[in-house]
Amino acid sequence: MHIRIINTIPEQSDYTIVVSSNKEAARARAAKAARTARVARATRAAAATEAAEAIYIHNSLDILRKSMSIKEFLHNKNKVLFNLQKLNKVFVKGFIYRMLQGLYVFTKYQRMKNKEPNILFYTPQLSKADIDGLYSVLYYANISRNIINEPSNIFTPERMADYVCKLFSNTKSNQYIKINNYNHKDIKRMGLRLIDAVGGSSRNKPHFVVIDYKPPKYKKTICLVGKGVTIDTGGYSMKSGKGMEQMYMDKEGASLSFGLLKCMVDSKCNHRIVCLCPLVENIVSDNSMKPNDVIKAYNGTTVEIVNTDAEGRLILADALAFACKNYNPDYLFDYATLTGLSERLHCHTSFTYFTLNDKFEKDIEGYNKEYAEKSIRMPPWVEYIYYIQSSIADVKNSGYKCNSGGLMASLFLMNFIPEKYRKNWIHFDVRLSGYNNPVNIADGFATYLEIIKGI
Repeated sequence: MHIRIINTIPEQSDYTIVVSSNKEAARARAAKAARTARVARATRAAAATEAAEAIYIHNSLDILRKSMSIKEFLHNKNKVLFNLQKLNKVFVKGFIYRMLQGLYVFTKYQRMKNKEPNILFYTPQLSKADIDGLYSVLYYANISRNIINEPSNIFTPERMADYVCKLFSNTKSNQYIKINNYNHKDIKRMGLRLIDAVGGSSRNKPHFVVIDYKPPKYKKTICLVGKGVTIDTGGYSMKSGKGMEQMYMDKEGASLSFGLLKCMVDSKCNHRIVCLCPLVENIVSDNSMKPNDVIKAYNGTTVEIVNTDAEGRLILADALAFACKNYNPDYLFDYATLTGLSERLHCHTSFTYFTLNDKFEKDIEGYNKEYAEKSIRMPPWVEYIYYIQSSIADVKNSGYKCNSGGLMASLFLMNFIPEKYRKNWIHFDVRLSGYNNPVNIADGFATYLEIIKGI
């Protein structure tokens, strides 16, 4: 798919779509464009079929609804021009970002590929710097999307780790990058017992990838921790057949972390950024973890395994504790398809998040608006950490007497983060599905990126 965002008078297109914040103006401009097309057709013998259509955008819901049907909307169209000249500037970035997000396809393993249209976005409201920034977000979001959508038999923990290490080894700023690809023996030697408990029983052994970007005279240290479950059957607390259908995408948190880090490295960020991602398979074997097992975590906390399908919080717990002990982060962000809270709370929620810092909420609200993304903050009710207690260990990973899975998972993770790091910690419970898109679109990526850039 060939895409261009332009802020000068556009070239002729086969099909013009007028986008406006004013319904009457949009219809009028579409009618005028159609009349112009008819005249042009009469004077050009070999002209393609030309037409014009109006899209009315009054709020972010209009953008989201249109993005979900954009593939059908552009079906059989060759060269399309979105004229955004009359669209309220507040919606321009979000409109372009969401339309292209909706058009994302993963065709790597398909022999027959559909013909894709050439798309122009005409937007005099955006400067060249704005356009370049939007291109950057889209490019690095696609890096994450392409990793997320790899099938589990091809992207095993080892192969995913190798792919990512190669990705960063070929980076221009690699003199500032240290890559550690810890294998299963390393994981056991380092005392990352929760990661071992989840992934150690698979024939495809776990890996723990730590990529440390450390430029000279860096200002802050930011740790990105991502859940990388390349396939999740649920273990002995097994999922249904339907529940396993998209579980090769359960590595979305790690994939987001890698895409975010790649963007910051390529842009020569002046912060130290450390990406820590445990990569595992959660399957059943003769030595898999079982309900009521007790395992000692990296930070010494003992954990009762109540539900083997609550594995994401286990591998995150070890990775978060490792990040705090070894890197002393000023900011700590973790990303995980953990509880499905985003899908349950609202049809268009990109992610839910937990933080004790009210400033983050204001920042996230602004970034959401800019890119037409939506999120909901979980209440910072830390007193409910009481329900995390186990009768046979320090804490348990499920079975809480409080029906609030997202909040309780956040409070479980808090046990592995020393108090001095909690103020600048955000836990992102990210959305697994892509609305009506059969592939994962890395929803929320733009906001995650802007949060890091804003530090």
